[in-house]
Amino acid sequence: MTPAYSLSQAEQFERDAKLENAVLAYSGILARNPKNARASQALTSLRDRLREQREPSEDTRTELEEALAAGQHFEAAESCGALLKTFRESHFLWDFLGRCHLAAGHLDNAATCLNRALGINPRVASTHAAMGRVHMARGQLDTAVDLYEEALTLDPACLLALRSLAEALTTQGRTTAAASHLRNAVALAPEDASLHAELAKLYLLLGQTEDAKALFDQAATLNPALTEAHYQLGLLHLAAGEPARALPCFDRILQENPAHDPARTQRLVALAAMNDWRWVAEYDSHRRLLGLRGAGCEPSALMQMEDNPDLLRIRAQAFASDQLPTLPPLSHARPEQRPERVRLGYFFVSSQGPQVLMSHGKMLAAHDAQRFEVLVFAHGGCLDEATREGFQNLGLKVHDCGGQAPAQVAEAARQQQLHIAIDLSGSAATARARLFTERLAPLHVAWPGYPGTSGTAAFDYLLGDTTTCPPGSERFHSEHLLRLPVGHSAISARPAARNPETLAERRAEHGLPETGAVFCSFANSSQITPRVFDIWMRVLAKAPDSSLWLLEANDHATSNLRRAAAKRGIDPDRLIFAADTDAAASEDRLAVADLFLDTFVVNAGTAVRAALAAGLPVLTLAGQQYAARTGASLLQAVGLGELIASDDADYESKAATLAADPDALQALRNKLLDQQALAPLFCAERQCRQVEAGFDAVFARYLNGQAADHLDIASQAASA
Repeated sequence: MTPAYSLSQAEQFERDAKLENAVLAYSGILARNPKNARASQALTSLRDRLREQREPSEDTRTELEEALAAGQHFEAAESCGALLKTFRESHFLWDFLGRCHLAAGHLDNAATCLNRALGINPRVASTHAAMGRVHMARGQLDTAVDLYEEALTLDPACLLALRSLAEALTTQGRTTAAASHLRNAVALAPEDASLHAELAKLYLLLGQTEDAKALFDQAATLNPALTEAHYQLGLLHLAAGEPARALPCFDRILQENPAHDPARTQRLVALAAMNDWRWVAEYDSHRRLLGLRGAGCEPSALMQMEDNPDLLRIRAQAFASDQLPTLPPLSHARPEQRPERVRLGYFFVSSQGPQVLMSHGKMLAAHDAQRFEVLVFAHGGCLDEATREGFQNLGLKVHDCGGQAPAQVAEAARQQQLHIAIDLSGSAATARARLFTERLAPLHVAWPGYPGTSGTAAFDYLLGDTTTCPPGSERFHSEHLLRLPVGHSAISARPAARNPETLAERRAEHGLPETGAVFCSFANSSQITPRVFDIWMRVLAKAPDSSLWLLEANDHATSNLRRAAAKRGIDPDRLIFAADTDAAASEDRLAVADLFLDTFVVNAGTAVRAALAAGLPVLTLAGQQYAARTGASLLQAVGLGELIASDDADYESKAATLAADPDALQALRNKLLDQQALAPLFCAERQCRQVEAGFDAVFARYLNGQAADHLDIASQAASA
């Protein structure tokens, strides 16, 4: 642009009475050519005319705000600075310049400008709110909250203050109060999709899933380009067992951005949950880079796609580096000797409380009270009263952290001066690691509720055994392995009554054939892969009177599996689907089945435990990754190693042979029932002694100043 053209444009602005635009144009000319007398004279004249005007025009203010909203904070700040030479006492311009500096991360400059604005007019709520953002960015949370509250005193409808206060209160763990302020913000700006999405996230923290789902849905409707709303809505549909409703959410994201790996991953999960095996080819076409470019992908979703622990570790590390902060340095004072009682802190997500109580309650209560002090923490939402009472009946008090943020939960834990913090949650690896990236105790141990590596340094040790983590598997984990001698879990025996005289009648009640072997696999539908289904169908072909009893996951899965059976020459009616039901009814149906068939890539861990507890034998095949070896670990711990197949052919052969031999099946059931009185899997006290031996070993290394290392706990140490 030539100087003559720039001057002509500036003069045109002046003729059109766009005086602020003319000021900016003349200022730009002088910035490039300070000796331009014509521009200098015109600018002086303009400033004289504008001297009586304290603020720039509404049009100018709108243009500046639009530039800042578009992320052009440097350009906006430059224009604002030029205007301030004319409007030296403009509250708007000082406030605006402060917000420009805030957007650029120049906190000192932002504070200077905002203080100047407050000096000109201390009654503007948004300026107090902007100053609160400065203090919040500095980590001065209490001061920020005071400023937001002052802003709302001046103007209860100040959106910046409402939104910022909700963010600050969430950081402080005051989630309920934060949600109240965001609800007010949504009421004031009902067309703002991002506000709906922010409130939905708070509802998730509060455990109000349906409310969160409705808000994400509304946010996606208001702004179809809001990727986060579509993604979170899809996740909620998946969690609710609605994969067909989840699929369009992820497809919408992928239409706009085919390289959005998290959406691609969850799309594959949705297809797998419907037993739509198109996911196999789609996964293969994206496998090489999935989760390793751009945003990381939740490794728990990808572990079911293939049994490759090396790849799983790399993906977990990529996701963790993308999602999690760096672990703070250890600041705990190391005791000179082992204290009389080592303080153990067990942590779990509140929504998983019933499962944790059932799986670990007796073991926690069995700790040697003379050597260990046990503290239990529930976080991520309020704990239900029945679970709380269940822990109390075992003599365990739960510290209910409600919806507090990880930093507040960590502070509560640190006040208890824990020696070892243990995560019991079956959450996805990085979800649980988010709390443990706050240093809760000198030592962090991951219980394998999530059967794999977290990919972070958040955990010093991962609990396992020689079956789930055989020698050579160390490289698959970011944590150091703490191998217990026999299994890593204990369950309560709940033998289901099986009366041969009424067996046919009870089977009929469940829609099963009255005769023939009944195989069952109450695994999640997504764990049924083409590989395992092919084997199951060949077994049914070899045992013509047999049937396969599966969990009814969703209509799509049922119809797809029936079609897949027919395609393989098996009558679809030989597949019987059981509705998801309560624990008592589930135990009842396990009594009428003959053999539980485990899945491969990811074992049906929870369902396998339930089967063994009910006295139903389980056939499994050990794979490579942790999640593919939990079935084998459970069978070793119950003394049924003969039901661990060596390969696909052996698995198929064992299943077909047992189907033709009712006496062998009954002998296995009798052996399992006998073992329930003897085996380590059914003895919480023995399991607790193993765990205590492991904790003693890792704590001894810590006291000696030794770094964490892979440790094998000897059987004699565990039983001492």
